[in-house]
Amino acid sequence: MPDTLQPFRDVDLLSLPRPALKALFAQAGHPAFRAEQLFRWLHVRLERDWTCMTDLPAKLRAELAEARTLAVLVPRLDRVSALDASQKIVLHTDDDHAIETVIMPMESGHITQCLSSQVGCKMGCDFCATARLPVRQDLTAGQIVEQVAHACRLGFALGLRRGGVAGGEEGPLSARPHNLVFMGMGEPLDNLQAVIAALDILCDPKGFDFSPRRITVSTAGVAKNVAKLIAAHPHVNLAWSLTATTDAVRDRLMPVNRGVPIRKMVDVLLALPASAHRKITFEYALLKGVNDSEDDARRLAAMARELDAHVNAIPFNAWPGADYQRPERMVIAQFVDVARRAGASVTLRESKGQDIGAACGQLAGETAA
Repeated sequence: MPDTLQPFRDVDLLSLPRPALKALFAQAGHPAFRAEQLFRWLHVRLERDWTCMTDLPAKLRAELAEARTLAVLVPRLDRVSALDASQKIVLHTDDDHAIETVIMPMESGHITQCLSSQVGCKMGCDFCATARLPVRQDLTAGQIVEQVAHACRLGFALGLRRGGVAGGEEGPLSARPHNLVFMGMGEPLDNLQAVIAALDILCDPKGFDFSPRRITVSTAGVAKNVAKLIAAHPHVNLAWSLTATTDAVRDRLMPVNRGVPIRKMVDVLLALPASAHRKITFEYALLKGVNDSEDDARRLAAMARELDAHVNAIPFNAWPGADYQRPERMVIAQFVDVARRAGASVTLRESKGQDIGAACGQLAGETAA
Protein backbone atom coordinates (compact mmCIF):
# COMPACT_ATOMS: atom_id res chain seq x y z
CA MET A 1 0.00 0.00 0.00
CA PRO A 2 1.53 3.36 -0.98
CA ASP A 3 2.62 5.67 1.81
CA THR A 4 0.44 8.79 1.29
CA LEU A 5 2.50 10.68 3.87
CA GLN A 6 5.80 10.21 2.04
CA PRO A 7 5.60 13.46 0.02
CA PHE A 8 5.28 15.41 3.27
CA ARG A 9 8.14 13.52 4.91
CA ASP A 10 10.62 14.40 2.21
CA VAL A 11 10.48 18.21 2.41
CA ASP A 12 10.55 21.16 4.76
CA LEU A 13 7.09 22.67 4.26
CA LEU A 14 8.17 26.06 5.60
CA SER A 15 10.72 26.31 2.78
CA LEU A 16 8.30 25.75 -0.09
CA PRO A 17 7.04 28.67 -2.20
CA ARG A 18 3.33 28.48 -2.97
CA PRO A 19 3.63 26.82 -6.43
CA ALA A 20 5.89 24.11 -5.01
CA LEU A 21 3.52 23.57 -2.09
CA LYS A 22 0.59 23.16 -4.52
CA ALA A 23 2.58 20.64 -6.56
CA LEU A 24 3.38 18.69 -3.39
CA PHE A 25 -0.28 18.56 -2.36
CA ALA A 26 -1.23 17.36 -5.82
CA GLN A 27 1.37 14.59 -5.53
CA ALA A 28 -0.18 13.57 -2.20
CA GLY A 29 -3.68 13.56 -3.71
CA HIS A 30 -5.00 16.74 -2.11
CA PRO A 31 -6.69 19.63 -3.96
CA ALA A 32 -4.69 22.77 -4.68
CA PHE A 33 -6.86 24.96 -2.47
CA ARG A 34 -5.66 22.99 0.58
CA ALA A 35 -2.11 24.04 -0.22
CA GLU A 36 -3.29 27.65 -0.49
CA GLN A 37 -4.90 27.35 2.94
CA LEU A 38 -1.73 25.90 4.46
CA PHE A 39 0.43 28.57 2.84
CA ARG A 40 -1.76 31.23 4.43
CA TRP A 41 -1.49 29.58 7.85
CA LEU A 42 2.28 29.39 7.57
CA HIS A 43 3.08 32.75 5.98
CA VAL A 44 0.23 35.12 6.87
CA ARG A 45 -1.06 33.92 10.20
CA LEU A 46 2.43 32.60 11.05
CA GLU A 47 0.96 29.57 12.77
CA ARG A 48 3.28 26.68 13.63
CA ASP A 49 0.83 24.40 15.48
CA TRP A 50 -1.04 21.96 13.22
CA THR A 51 -4.00 21.74 15.61
CA CYS A 52 -4.71 25.47 15.23
CA MET A 53 -5.12 25.30 11.43
CA THR A 54 -8.84 24.87 11.81
CA ASP A 55 -10.01 25.22 8.20
CA LEU A 56 -7.90 22.21 7.20
CA PRO A 57 -9.69 18.85 7.62
CA ALA A 58 -8.84 17.08 10.85
CA LYS A 59 -7.56 14.05 8.90
CA LEU A 60 -5.16 16.21 6.86
CA ARG A 61 -3.92 17.96 9.98
CA ALA A 62 -3.28 14.59 11.60
CA GLU A 63 -1.38 13.42 8.51
CA LEU A 64 0.74 16.55 8.46
CA ALA A 65 1.48 16.28 12.17
CA GLU A 66 2.51 12.64 11.76
CA ALA A 67 4.71 13.34 8.75
CA ARG A 68 6.38 16.61 9.72
CA THR A 69 7.42 18.70 12.66
CA LEU A 70 7.76 22.32 11.55
CA ALA A 71 11.42 23.18 12.11
CA VAL A 72 11.24 26.61 13.70
CA LEU A 73 14.06 28.73 15.06
CA VAL A 74 14.11 28.94 18.85
CA PRO A 75 14.93 32.35 20.42
CA ARG A 76 17.60 32.05 23.10
CA LEU A 77 18.84 35.61 23.61
CA ASP A 78 17.43 39.06 23.03
CA ARG A 79 19.48 42.23 23.48
CA VAL A 80 18.29 45.82 23.03
CA SER A 81 20.71 48.66 22.31
CA ALA A 82 20.78 51.53 24.78
CA LEU A 83 22.08 53.73 21.96
CA ASP A 84 19.41 53.36 19.30
CA ALA A 85 16.85 50.71 20.45
CA SER A 86 18.07 48.19 17.87
CA GLN A 87 17.27 44.63 18.89
CA LYS A 88 19.57 41.65 18.32
CA ILE A 89 17.86 38.28 18.54
CA VAL A 90 19.87 35.07 18.77
CA LEU A 91 17.94 32.15 17.30
CA HIS A 92 18.91 28.48 17.43
CA THR A 93 18.39 25.98 14.64
CA ASP A 94 17.03 22.50 15.34
CA ASP A 95 20.64 21.23 15.46
CA ASP A 96 21.41 23.96 18.03
CA HIS A 97 23.54 26.32 15.96
CA ALA A 98 23.13 30.02 16.70
CA ILE A 99 22.29 32.69 14.14
CA GLU A 100 21.48 36.34 14.66
CA THR A 101 18.93 38.72 13.20
CA VAL A 102 18.75 42.44 13.97
CA ILE A 103 15.64 44.64 14.08
CA MET A 104 16.52 48.30 13.57
CA PRO A 105 14.25 51.32 14.12
CA MET A 106 15.21 53.86 11.45
CA GLU A 107 15.10 57.64 11.54
CA SER A 108 12.21 57.53 9.07
CA GLY A 109 10.09 55.71 11.64
CA HIS A 110 10.24 52.46 9.64
CA ILE A 111 11.70 49.18 10.83
CA THR A 112 14.50 47.46 8.90
CA GLN A 113 15.41 43.85 9.62
CA CYS A 114 18.84 42.38 8.90
CA LEU A 115 18.60 38.69 7.94
CA SER A 116 21.14 35.88 8.13
CA SER A 117 21.41 33.32 5.33
CA GLN A 118 24.00 30.96 6.82
CA VAL A 119 25.45 29.78 10.11
CA GLY A 120 28.90 31.34 9.96
CA CYS A 121 30.32 32.28 6.55
CA LYS A 122 32.72 30.73 4.06
CA MET A 123 33.95 34.02 2.61
CA GLY A 124 36.67 34.56 5.23
CA CYS A 125 36.64 38.38 5.17
CA ASP A 126 39.40 39.42 7.54
CA PHE A 127 37.50 42.31 9.16
CA CYS A 128 34.27 40.37 9.89
CA ALA A 129 33.55 38.53 13.14
CA THR A 130 31.21 36.04 11.44
CA ALA A 131 34.15 34.65 9.45
CA ARG A 132 35.77 33.46 12.70
CA LEU A 133 32.95 31.05 13.54
CA PRO A 134 34.04 27.40 13.32
CA VAL A 135 30.64 26.10 12.15
CA ARG A 136 29.53 26.95 8.61
CA GLN A 137 26.33 25.70 7.04
CA ASP A 138 23.48 26.95 4.90
CA LEU A 139 20.12 27.96 6.31
CA THR A 140 16.98 26.66 4.65
CA ALA A 141 14.51 29.03 3.02
CA GLY A 142 12.17 28.30 5.94
CA GLN A 143 14.83 29.32 8.46
CA ILE A 144 15.41 32.59 6.60
CA VAL A 145 11.68 33.32 6.47
CA GLU A 146 11.27 32.32 10.11
CA GLN A 147 13.51 35.24 11.14
CA VAL A 148 10.96 37.60 9.59
CA ALA A 149 8.07 35.71 11.19
CA HIS A 150 9.72 36.10 14.59
CA ALA A 151 10.10 39.86 14.06
CA CYS A 152 6.43 40.10 13.05
CA ARG A 153 5.31 38.27 16.18
CA LEU A 154 7.44 40.52 18.38
CA GLY A 155 6.14 43.68 16.72
CA PHE A 156 2.55 42.47 16.91
CA ALA A 157 2.84 41.58 20.60
CA LEU A 158 4.44 44.96 21.34
CA GLY A 159 1.69 46.75 19.41
CA LEU A 160 -1.01 44.91 21.33
CA ARG A 161 0.61 45.86 24.63
CA ARG A 162 0.67 49.48 23.52
CA GLY A 163 -2.79 49.32 21.98
CA GLY A 164 -1.42 50.35 18.59
CA VAL A 165 -1.92 47.31 16.32
CA ALA A 166 -5.33 46.55 14.90
CA GLY A 167 -4.32 43.18 13.51
CA GLY A 168 -7.31 42.14 11.41
CA GLU A 169 -7.05 39.08 9.21
CA GLU A 170 -3.35 39.72 8.63
CA GLY A 171 -2.63 39.21 12.34
CA PRO A 172 1.11 39.43 13.05
CA LEU A 173 1.85 40.47 9.46
CA SER A 174 0.34 43.85 10.28
CA ALA A 175 3.55 44.46 12.27
CA ARG A 176 6.03 43.26 9.64
CA PRO A 177 9.24 45.24 9.06
CA HIS A 178 9.21 47.83 6.31
CA ASN A 179 12.56 46.83 4.77
CA LEU A 180 14.59 43.62 4.69
CA VAL A 181 18.35 43.45 4.14
CA PHE A 182 20.21 40.18 3.59
CA MET A 183 23.32 41.48 5.34
CA GLY A 184 23.51 39.34 8.47
CA MET A 185 25.53 36.18 9.00
CA GLY A 186 26.61 34.40 5.82
CA GLU A 187 26.94 35.15 2.11
CA PRO A 188 23.48 35.14 0.53
CA LEU A 189 24.71 34.23 -2.96
CA ASP A 190 26.61 31.25 -1.54
CA ASN A 191 23.19 29.89 -0.51
CA LEU A 192 21.42 30.99 -3.67
CA GLN A 193 18.55 28.51 -4.00
CA ALA A 194 17.43 28.94 -0.40
CA VAL A 195 17.62 32.74 -0.71
CA ILE A 196 15.59 32.70 -3.94
CA ALA A 197 12.95 30.43 -2.36
CA ALA A 198 12.83 32.70 0.70
CA LEU A 199 12.34 35.72 -1.58
CA ASP A 200 9.57 33.83 -3.42
CA ILE A 201 7.74 33.39 -0.10
CA LEU A 202 8.46 36.88 1.23
CA CYS A 203 7.33 38.60 -1.99
CA ASP A 204 4.28 36.38 -2.59
CA PRO A 205 1.14 38.59 -2.60
CA LYS A 206 -0.70 35.78 -0.82
CA GLY A 207 2.06 35.55 1.79
CA PHE A 208 4.23 38.22 3.39
CA ASP A 209 3.62 40.47 0.36
CA PHE A 210 6.90 42.44 0.52
CA SER A 211 7.70 44.65 -2.43
CA PRO A 212 11.08 43.58 -3.88
CA ARG A 213 12.00 47.27 -3.91
CA ARG A 214 12.07 47.08 -0.10
CA ILE A 215 14.52 44.16 -0.07
CA THR A 216 18.29 44.35 -0.47
CA VAL A 217 20.56 41.36 -1.02
CA SER A 218 24.24 41.86 -0.24
CA THR A 219 27.18 39.95 -1.69
CA ALA A 220 30.91 39.98 -1.11
CA GLY A 221 31.30 39.26 -4.82
CA VAL A 222 29.96 35.81 -5.75
CA ALA A 223 29.76 36.93 -9.36
CA LYS A 224 28.53 33.64 -10.87
CA ASN A 225 25.22 33.92 -8.99
CA VAL A 226 24.42 37.62 -9.41
CA ALA A 227 22.61 37.21 -12.73
CA LYS A 228 20.75 34.14 -11.44
CA LEU A 229 19.41 36.12 -8.47
CA ILE A 230 18.28 38.99 -10.70
CA ALA A 231 16.68 36.60 -13.21
CA ALA A 232 14.57 35.20 -10.37
CA HIS A 233 13.86 38.55 -8.69
CA PRO A 234 14.60 41.40 -11.10
CA HIS A 235 13.72 44.27 -8.79
CA VAL A 236 15.46 43.40 -5.52
CA ASN A 237 18.21 45.85 -4.64
CA LEU A 238 21.83 44.71 -4.77
CA ALA A 239 24.57 45.67 -2.33
CA TRP A 240 28.20 44.88 -3.08
CA SER A 241 30.45 44.65 -0.03
CA LEU A 242 33.41 46.34 -1.70
CA THR A 243 35.61 47.71 1.12
CA ALA A 244 38.71 48.27 -1.06
CA THR A 245 39.51 50.02 -4.33
CA THR A 246 42.57 48.01 -5.38
CA ASP A 247 42.91 44.27 -5.88
CA ALA A 248 46.05 44.18 -3.76
CA VAL A 249 44.18 45.43 -0.69
CA ARG A 250 40.95 43.56 -1.41
CA ASP A 251 42.80 40.26 -1.91
CA ARG A 252 44.07 40.61 1.65
CA LEU A 253 40.78 41.70 3.17
CA MET A 254 38.36 39.53 1.18
CA PRO A 255 39.60 36.21 -0.27
CA VAL A 256 36.69 36.13 -2.74
CA ASN A 257 38.54 38.85 -4.67
CA ARG A 258 41.26 36.40 -5.70
CA GLY A 259 38.71 34.61 -7.90
CA VAL A 260 36.55 37.63 -8.71
CA PRO A 261 38.73 40.76 -8.87
CA ILE A 262 37.15 44.18 -8.71
CA ARG A 263 37.00 44.78 -12.48
CA LYS A 264 35.31 41.44 -13.10
CA MET A 265 32.60 42.19 -10.54
CA VAL A 266 32.06 45.67 -12.01
CA ASP A 267 31.61 44.12 -15.45
CA VAL A 268 29.11 41.57 -14.06
CA LEU A 269 27.06 44.38 -12.52
CA LEU A 270 27.23 46.43 -15.73
CA ALA A 271 25.92 43.43 -17.70
CA LEU A 272 22.72 43.13 -15.65
CA PRO A 273 19.53 44.03 -17.51
CA ALA A 274 18.56 47.64 -16.96
CA SER A 275 15.93 48.32 -14.29
CA ALA A 276 14.50 51.63 -13.21
CA HIS A 277 13.58 50.04 -9.89
CA ARG A 278 16.72 48.16 -8.89
CA LYS A 279 19.42 50.02 -6.96
CA ILE A 280 23.06 49.06 -6.56
CA THR A 281 24.86 50.08 -3.40
CA PHE A 282 28.52 49.79 -2.47
CA GLU A 283 29.07 48.87 1.17
CA TYR A 284 32.47 50.27 2.10
CA ALA A 285 33.84 49.52 5.57
CA LEU A 286 36.40 52.19 6.46
CA LEU A 287 39.51 50.67 8.07
CA LYS A 288 42.16 52.90 9.62
CA GLY A 289 45.25 53.18 7.44
CA VAL A 290 44.05 50.43 5.10
CA ASN A 291 41.45 51.85 2.70
CA ASP A 292 40.74 55.38 3.91
CA SER A 293 43.06 57.52 1.78
CA GLU A 294 42.02 60.31 -0.57
CA ASP A 295 43.15 58.16 -3.51
CA ASP A 296 40.82 55.41 -2.29
CA ALA A 297 37.97 57.93 -2.16
CA ARG A 298 38.62 59.03 -5.76
CA ARG A 299 38.82 55.45 -7.06
CA LEU A 300 35.63 54.57 -5.17
CA ALA A 301 33.85 57.56 -6.68
CA ALA A 302 34.93 56.56 -10.20
CA MET A 303 33.46 53.06 -9.75
CA ALA A 304 30.26 54.47 -8.28
CA ARG A 305 29.84 56.84 -11.22
CA GLU A 306 30.44 54.02 -13.71
CA LEU A 307 27.69 51.87 -12.16
CA ASP A 308 25.44 54.74 -11.06
CA ALA A 309 25.75 53.20 -7.59
CA HIS A 310 25.26 54.74 -4.18
CA VAL A 311 28.01 54.37 -1.58
CA ASN A 312 27.41 53.58 2.07
CA ALA A 313 30.61 54.50 3.91
CA ILE A 314 30.63 52.51 7.17
CA PRO A 315 33.31 53.19 9.79
CA PHE A 316 34.65 49.88 11.10
CA ASN A 317 32.76 48.40 14.04
CA ALA A 318 35.14 46.85 16.55
CA TRP A 319 34.77 43.32 17.91
CA PRO A 320 36.92 41.27 20.30
CA GLY A 321 40.10 40.09 18.59
CA ALA A 322 39.78 42.35 15.55
CA ASP A 323 43.01 43.44 13.89
CA TYR A 324 41.52 46.68 12.58
CA GLN A 325 40.40 50.06 13.90
CA ARG A 326 38.05 52.73 12.65
CA PRO A 327 39.69 55.87 11.25
CA GLU A 328 39.66 59.14 13.17
CA ARG A 329 36.57 61.25 12.67
CA MET A 330 38.45 63.86 10.64
CA VAL A 331 39.77 61.20 8.24
CA ILE A 332 36.27 59.77 7.80
CA ALA A 333 34.82 63.19 7.05
CA GLN A 334 37.60 63.96 4.57
CA PHE A 335 37.14 60.62 2.80
CA VAL A 336 33.41 61.24 2.34
CA ASP A 337 34.00 64.82 1.20
CA VAL A 338 36.59 63.79 -1.42
CA ALA A 339 34.32 61.04 -2.78
CA ARG A 340 31.40 63.44 -3.04
CA ARG A 341 33.48 66.12 -4.77
CA ALA A 342 34.60 63.40 -7.20
CA GLY A 343 30.98 62.84 -8.17
CA ALA A 344 29.83 59.97 -5.95
CA SER A 345 26.55 59.77 -4.06
CA VAL A 346 27.71 58.88 -0.54
CA THR A 347 25.99 58.32 2.78
CA LEU A 348 28.02 58.03 5.99
CA ARG A 349 26.42 55.16 7.91
CA GLU A 350 26.93 54.75 11.63
CA SER A 351 25.86 51.15 12.15
CA LYS A 352 23.12 50.54 14.67
CA GLY A 353 23.42 48.25 17.68
CA GLN A 354 27.17 48.70 18.20
CA ASP A 355 26.86 48.35 21.97
CA ILE A 356 25.21 44.91 21.70
CA GLY A 357 27.40 43.39 18.97
CA ALA A 358 24.67 43.87 16.36
CA ALA A 359 26.43 46.21 13.93
CA CYS A 360 27.84 45.40 10.49
CA GLY A 361 30.63 42.84 10.80
CA GLN A 362 29.95 42.09 14.48
CA LEU A 363 27.47 39.19 14.20
CA ALA A 364 29.16 36.12 15.63
CA GLY A 365 26.49 33.70 16.79
CA GLU A 366 26.42 34.84 20.40
CA THR A 367 25.17 32.28 22.88
CA ALA A 368 23.51 32.76 26.25
CA ALA A 369 25.82 32.44 29.24
